[in-house]
Amino acid sequence: MKLLTPIILVLSLVLFGCNAVQKDESAAKEIKKQEETSEKNNDGSNKDKNRAKSLSDVYVPNPQVSDDTKLLNVGQTIEDSKGKATLKGIASLNQVLTVGPVEMKIKNVKLVHNMPTYSLMDYFHYYTENYEEFDFIKVEVELVNKSDQTVHFGPIAHLNTSNGETKNFEDDFYIEYLGGEIEPKGSKQGALGFIVEKSSPDVNWIEIQTSDVLDQDHKEIGKSQKVKIELN
Repeated sequence: MKLLTPIILVLSLVLFGCNAVQKDESAAKEIKKQEETSEKNNDGSNKDKNRAKSLSDVYVPNPQVSDDTKLLNVGQTIEDSKGKATLKGIASLNQVLTVGPVEMKIKNVKLVHNMPTYSLMDYFHYYTENYEEFDFIKVEVELVNKSDQTVHFGPIAHLNTSNGETKNFEDDFYIEYLGGEIEPKGSKQGALGFIVEKSSPDVNWIEIQTSDVLDQDHKEIGKSQKVKIELN
């Protein structure tokens, strides 16, 4: 019996260590996939051109979607060269989440009904069969790395809707390179967009889960967080 006790203790420590390694590897793979997804959509001609804007840069509207800056009231519609967009729901938040050394501000969330112009339908066909007309969730964020080391982070790993639909970071059609590395004391700003297939009844809330924050060695230094956001 005395001999079994240290053996059981050693086995417990080994199993605990294995579980910790598997968790770190899983989180690292998720962040790495976000980085690879961004690179996949980069033509390689100018990587800096495709980087997310820092907080000191002027934010430029996405080239695939109508500029919804002035869409502030439900039912309001805008029309431009990219199509026609109608605001169906909004949450103006400026809510800050602290995820390890990363401060993530969720500026606002919008539910938009989009009718893209004919020339953009092929782009959206990759994301939905309903590419002529669809609803999407837009989430505007700002990210600040408060630490003195490079970190790896994704602002949205998973997004759930009130209609029971789940999206992950690979479904983001804005592709503004917000996932992946954030330099020491660095920052990013931009938006993520997710087309929702289950749009009836109207989505009235979403739940966002961030990724973990990983250090340069892909070890967890900040636990992922969830936040539920009600749309008005």
